[in-house]
Amino acid sequence: MSVLGGDEPFCACSTPAGTAGLAVIRVSGASLCEIMSSCVRVLRASNDRCGIALSEVKGYEAAYAEFFDPQTSESIDKVVLVRYEAPHSYTGDEMIEISCHGGDAVRQEILRVLYSIGIRPAGPGEFTKRAFVNGKLDLSEAEAVMKVIGASSERALKAANSQLYGKLSGRLATIEDKLYKVMALIEMIVEFPEHEDTPENADNVSRNCRECADSLKDLAESYGRGKMLTNGMKVVLLGLPNSGKSTLLNSIAGFERAIVTEIPGTTRDTLEIAVNIEGIPVVLTDTAGIRTTDDVVEEIGVKRARMAAMEADMILCLIAPDTSVDDVKELIADADVARTRAVFTKSDIGENPDKEEIIKVLESMDITQNVSISAPEGINLGSLKEMILDCYEHAGGLVSDEVIVINGRHRELLMSANNKLNEAAMVCDSGMGVDIASSVIRSALDDIGDITGKTVSSELADTIFSEFCIGK
Repeated sequence: MSVLGGDEPFCACSTPAGTAGLAVIRVSGASLCEIMSSCVRVLRASNDRCGIALSEVKGYEAAYAEFFDPQTSESIDKVVLVRYEAPHSYTGDEMIEISCHGGDAVRQEILRVLYSIGIRPAGPGEFTKRAFVNGKLDLSEAEAVMKVIGASSERALKAANSQLYGKLSGRLATIEDKLYKVMALIEMIVEFPEHEDTPENADNVSRNCRECADSLKDLAESYGRGKMLTNGMKVVLLGLPNSGKSTLLNSIAGFERAIVTEIPGTTRDTLEIAVNIEGIPVVLTDTAGIRTTDDVVEEIGVKRARMAAMEADMILCLIAPDTSVDDVKELIADADVARTRAVFTKSDIGENPDKEEIIKVLESMDITQNVSISAPEGINLGSLKEMILDCYEHAGGLVSDEVIVINGRHRELLMSANNKLNEAAMVCDSGMGVDIASSVIRSALDDIGDITGKTVSSELADTIFSEFCIGK
């Protein structure tokens, strides 16, 4: 991979726009002390007018300083500086972080001065890109940085940190090590066929390829859970009009988000709300009641409800006391039963007289989980949340040590490598020769390298980091 960028200094504000108590401006590159000495005076006390040179500030210690315009000598702000020495910094280069007051004018003036003395604006994700180039992070760890920033729940943060701290990289390194040993064995078979070209060695190559393929598949399948953590688990409430969908959404949300009336057809469109259930980010979707109607607007709402159910990670089929067996059959006619759970609503006003028959119908369709609730009274809402949690836990392969793939790009590369290793195993099993399998295994290793950054192109790396926020 070609080197991305150089060691020329660059800077950016790492805190979001808007007024705040403090803002942090980061600078990275070579010769920062020399360059920034023209606009920074390090003070030993608040009334110090002489100051000391920036180069005298020890690494990893905070220093009180005055930031001023070198053209006019006018003070812009009193700041706190932290100096990081290469290579022990986030980027691996020399870095200085400036903590200033958080007003827009202060930040803009400091950045203007930095630009004027030859420190250019940072590009998106450039600090993390430099960390990758300098070997501080591999590519999968670097990509996890934005997942950490964007984490909306405890579990999402845990999964992102797991990748940031190298658990995915460690798992892939173990697989790579085994595959390189397989490549070495193939090389010996090719070089010394009279000694090494045996059925046992061919079987050894095949077995190791399949074992590595299975490990990669397990990782790839964990993306089902990882996607829910990063994008939110989509839970759709499906039911007849007045089955309690909007009331349930409001109860889980904790406030009146949806309009609730006794008039059938009140909800005419999908209504989404983000909630946190046991550390899982959930996008809960209220939908129009499913029924045949001559109302054009309501019919559009019914179609959107069906579409939302098709795209859901989980469907909660709400069954009110007056919902019939035939109604239930119609509700779940097009639903994915593996993602569907039954919720008997309004238990505070009575039980559905056909409940036992409905449960039998549901079980005949492999829908075995159900719960009776009263949203207004809060009855069994805890059990409903446990049902949602259970659905999440089974949505994708369970990988030990909680290594969960949270990046769709990684999932595609893992499946590609899995397919190639299975193909290599088939080649060995067919007797076509292990040398033919060698190029396929090499291609699988390249796929893994595209995840960790060992074989990634500079163009792809630039594309990945372009999606980062400026200042990170």
